[in-house]
Amino acid sequence: MVKKMRASEDYLYHLYMHMDEIGKFVIFSELSISQFITSIEQHHHLLLLKCPFEGSAYNAHTYFDYVPKTELLKFKKQVAERKEDICFIDFQFERSLDLLTPKEQSELLYLAHKREPIISPFFYKLNNRFVVYSSPSERLTKVFFRQLDDAEKVVASVLNQQIAEREGTNGFWRRKLKTVLPMLNANELKQHRASATEGVLLSLVKQSSKSYGLECRVLGDRYDYPDEIWFEIRELLKEQADAIIPIDS
Repeated sequence: MVKKMRASEDYLYHLYMHMDEIGKFVIFSELSISQFITSIEQHHHLLLLKCPFEGSAYNAHTYFDYVPKTELLKFKKQVAERKEDICFIDFQFERSLDLLTPKEQSELLYLAHKREPIISPFFYKLNNRFVVYSSPSERLTKVFFRQLDDAEKVVASVLNQQIAEREGTNGFWRRKLKTVLPMLNANELKQHRASATEGVLLSLVKQSSKSYGLECRVLGDRYDYPDEIWFEIRELLKEQADAIIPIDS
């Protein structure tokens, strides 16, 4: 029996990721800053290295604006409405900004301008977990992760949020009705890290009333820039998936 091909509208969400294990960064396409902030377990403040608007706080030593962790929700809403490039780094203690040397400050400026570090994207004084550069016009978000396992956690969280929205249940009603939603575990994604290191298109699709699937298509070096993928997405979806990760409740 010939397997019926899925229509493009059968898919809920697509995300491209390309992981560099040596450089400890991941290039995403179709991951927004709002999604990233929602997905990361964030207990730090954000230092704005490049931003189209002023932050809610200012550090006189570095001349950088920053977002206290108590203002992250407001910041997330601001970012969602803008289309300019943005770059930020998390940091643990506000007083640590006053300890940054001119050399360290110049490294931060270089990081925001070139999208890559001079030496390392991680600063012991800041104790940062990540650095984020997002360009909406390029449909690209580049994230340096201190712990690469956080990359799979972010992706799993984003996909699970898509499922929750599709099921139309918020946190209150899930508790009240004891609804158990299908959920993707980050460890399942980690088992497919080899695909991520080659560049993989992840496509979320509903398979039945109680299950979803995540189709993985390895793209390798077929595209010079991630945004080119979306011009050919319909054709790509006609190709057989290299792997399908089941997502059940």
